[in-house]
Amino acid sequence: MNLTPPLKPESYLWKPISHEPLVWQRPALAGECMWIPRPKELRELFVCSSLTLNSPIPRETFNARVRQAWRLLRFKVPELGVSTTCGEDGKLYMQYHTPKNQEVEEWIDRTHYCQSGEYKRDFEIVRGTLLAIKQGRNSDNSLLLSRAIHEKGAELVKHSQIMICVDHQVADGIGARILFGKFLALLASSLGIGPVAAETEIKWEDSYHNLSQPWICFMNADQILSGSKYEETAANNREVLLNQMKNNPGLPLLETPRPPTQETHFITLSTAQTAAILNAIKQVASPNFNITHLGHAATVVALLRSIPASLTTSSQTLYSPCWLNGRRYLQSSGAEPGPEPTKSYIPICQSFAPVVFPDLQGLALSSSAGTGEVRDVLVKACRIATAEYGKIKASKSMLPECVVLFEELGEGMALKNRELSLEQNNPSSIQERNQTDEPPPTADPFFLSDGLTEHYISHSYPSPPLISSSLSSLTSNTPSPEPAFTVDDVQFAANAEKNLIVRMSSWRGRTTISGEWRGCDFDRDLIVRFLEDVVAIMLSIVVNDEEV
Repeated sequence: MNLTPPLKPESYLWKPISHEPLVWQRPALAGECMWIPRPKELRELFVCSSLTLNSPIPRETFNARVRQAWRLLRFKVPELGVSTTCGEDGKLYMQYHTPKNQEVEEWIDRTHYCQSGEYKRDFEIVRGTLLAIKQGRNSDNSLLLSRAIHEKGAELVKHSQIMICVDHQVADGIGARILFGKFLALLASSLGIGPVAAETEIKWEDSYHNLSQPWICFMNADQILSGSKYEETAANNREVLLNQMKNNPGLPLLETPRPPTQETHFITLSTAQTAAILNAIKQVASPNFNITHLGHAATVVALLRSIPASLTTSSQTLYSPCWLNGRRYLQSSGAEPGPEPTKSYIPICQSFAPVVFPDLQGLALSSSAGTGEVRDVLVKACRIATAEYGKIKASKSMLPECVVLFEELGEGMALKNRELSLEQNNPSSIQERNQTDEPPPTADPFFLSDGLTEHYISHSYPSPPLISSSLSSLTSNTPSPEPAFTVDDVQFAANAEKNLIVRMSSWRGRTTISGEWRGCDFDRDLIVRFLEDVVAIMLSIVVNDEEV
């Protein structure tokens, strides 16, 4: 067995390049390496929100305040302007070029788009608008679309929609939400100050001070960087990712060519439905179950019900990937505490573990199965998921074990890209490769649980201050400031690549199950039916139908 080399966290620190003092560089870390070589259209993350302003303001003022907040976010999070490069050693690097003021203004002109209209638009329409505007301008890591909503003929803005697009090479899904929350906080501050012209001058030459060190510099004491346990876990991750997952049963891929459009579909449960599910999980199933276990189990049961039984005979075990929010494994206290996991921007901080479902035949359902039978199978699958998530929780070290594998995969992808570019003038080699690399007929869905959106985005801004236990705060009569605006809803989607992404999140007591996929991979009607079945299977846990 090839040993996984030990890690050296200090080697990932940002450092100035000796011959270019205004350029800072660090090696790309773990998942960053796997995203950099991918086509840019597969790396985009979107967060969209509707806002209600406390007091209407002129549209021009609103647009200027948004621009001001966007500029300040660029200073506070310099990674929005990083680039990537491949070194002479073949490794991938992140680079930050300290900008001049004029360069920042040009960046804002490229990345901030203002629109207005009389009505709120659906997520896919707003995303399509943003993508259409940015056609041919793909060099930037982030984009912002602000849409002022006003009555016909009026110039005052009471409602708005904000969408941010972030490149996956500088943020994961949680990181994108944290960035969005930071922007909203800056926007609230901008809306509350005096004239826009009075904004504080920014010293861009000092912006490098705000570069965030990667997560490997803030790991808690449980994370191990070498040794037999480290090597065992790393080897197991390699085996699952490279060999086991390719045998998973999946949904049928389209055989006829279609445009590679990015598709989404959202199903949002009511607060009553969400409450009924949360109650039934504990009362009907087990106090140890939670909604993440239930959602993952329901996705597997829906998958097995959607495909012929003959397709599951080749493999009786499903290795479902669990992409973890690695921020839970960072320092949170001590002499040198790390960044606040729910508020501080941290570059991609994800880890991996398999959630293994054995005996797939025992989880199979017919399309005509009654509610009681569905519930029984769901509880059985949920019991498996709970045990698997329990193993993950018991494994205190989860971050370092994936680093070497992810970086090797990323470097391999980058090398393949370079080889393919050399083949462009050799039609025979391209034809031979196309004949040998046939796509698989199916692809399994990935389940992701994003948790409570309120961990990263507040209901209103400025957000209410946290209540302190000190006597002075308890006796204070200072009223909380009026919010500049209320956040009515939040929607998130990532661009997909071959696999359907089934995502679960919560906002204001309502659970959303959403799907993200490419139009060239799956038929939309099939995916919508599949997502509806996932929700129906989850709701089967509720015994009293009147509750939902």
